[in-house]
Amino acid sequence: MSFSCSSLPLNPIVQRAEVTYKQAEEDRDVFESHRHHIFSVAYYMTGDEREAEAILGQTFIEAFRNHSKPKVQELDEQLMRELSTRIDLEAVPAAVPDNCALGHRNVRRTDMEEALWQLPGRERLCFLLRDVENYPAERIALLLDIPVADVRATLLSAKIRLRQILAAQTSPSA
Repeated sequence: MSFSCSSLPLNPIVQRAEVTYKQAEEDRDVFESHRHHIFSVAYYMTGDEREAEAILGQTFIEAFRNHSKPKVQELDEQLMRELSTRIDLEAVPAAVPDNCALGHRNVRRTDMEEALWQLPGRERLCFLLRDVENYPAERIALLLDIPVADVRATLLSAKIRLRQILAAQTSPSA
């Protein structure tokens, strides 16, 4: 008489454990495939690793609480909610002189990062999502619940302000 394990019915406990394990693997895949992006945006918006880690954790906790298998859009929406509770996106920092010019010089990454911190929150967020994370303007508009034209205007404003800040960093009067 031949005996095969495949012919035995699986124990219900083993079946539940396999389903739970599979779900945990899927959840881990979602986390691993999106954590760098979420942490990067959170860090560039807060400038604080601990705060970025807290935002990262809370983003995933809430996303998984609201959706059994959160997609990129749902994670991004939750990230925007987390950021908006912790950062004033409407605050405008001190003005930068208008008479600054970059010329044709190269910009160091550290100079660019320092300049990003001087942007208002919404401009910094739009710039990061568009020019760093490569989001289309339409997707940013959905995430921020603003018209696409406002996203484009905010991006233009951010780029002009960045140019002024970077030029002021190297101007002789600075």
